Amino acid sequence: MKNLFCLFIILSSSFVFGQTKDELIKQMIDYNVLDSDCVGIACMPSEQFKRFEKLKTLISEEELLELSKHKKPIIRAYASQELINRDAKYILQIFPFEIDKNEMVETQDGCLGGFDDLSWLVYNSYRWKIASAAITKSDTVDNIRNAKIEKALADDKTFQSLNYIILYSGKDLSYLLYRSILEDNKLDSNLLPRIKDLAFKYNNSYAFDCISDKYPEEVEKYFEKYFLKANFNSRNKVMYLDRFVEYLLDSKNEKYKNLVIRKLKKDNSWKKHVSWIEQKLEKHKIVL
Repeated sequence: MKNLFCLFIILSSSFVFGQTKDELIKQMIDYNVLDSDCVGIACMPSEQFKRFEKLKTLISEEELLELSKHKKPIIRAYASQELINRDAKYILQIFPFEIDKNEMVETQDGCLGGFDDLSWLVYNSYRWKIASAAITKSDTVDNIRNAKIEKALADDKTFQSLNYIILYSGKDLSYLLYRSILEDNKLDSNLLPRIKDLAFKYNNSYAFDCISDKYPEEVEKYFEKYFLKANFNSRNKVMYLDRFVEYLLDSKNEKYKNLVIRKLKKDNSWKKHVSWIEQKLEKHKIVL
């Protein structure tokens, strides 16, 4: 049985490496999962990963760039990450395109699987490329490593351009992008007007946390006039609602507690996205 299994693996690999580029692309689309080089408990390259490895040997860099604009997200995902890994210059061609498309792809890394925004994956590929170039194997102390990475990203003008593209996109992008930019609160003061817009017009809780201490009157006005009308009906926006619920309930303000109850009763679409809000209600002994 063991010999038969080994023979199957060998034949499967041989089949992949005997295919044309069009056949490989079609099979990648049919499988439709972005597999890393480490999949499953055994942490082995999957057939999908091998397909792309073979595809790379059959096409030019120009063709790879064309695939980064492919209509199917799965093809763009593999092509874009490979291009960025080869040369960071490609990010400014790829990232605005993915922001505009704003699509997701299914991913599998190790034993973890799920769905990710392709713009987030591309952003992370570039961020990791800059970060990894800033450190060496001898940087084993976390504080030193983190300081070097933080400085490299802050000094990288292209990375800062990506952040500007995100902040001014006006799209319902992955909340992870906004969290990455806004959570540390170290922002250019020139961005303050945009951060206010994101907080009070686009209901972005990460932007809100950046400026809530600076504008208490506008915070009060936002919750009095706009919060109940705000739309949080998407997988990203509901993450902002989750944070607003936490902020309001932790204030121990009875008026804000009632505001949370009214909001969550008014539109219960949040229930299909996250369960964390229910946990916060239980913590504060609130029953809708």
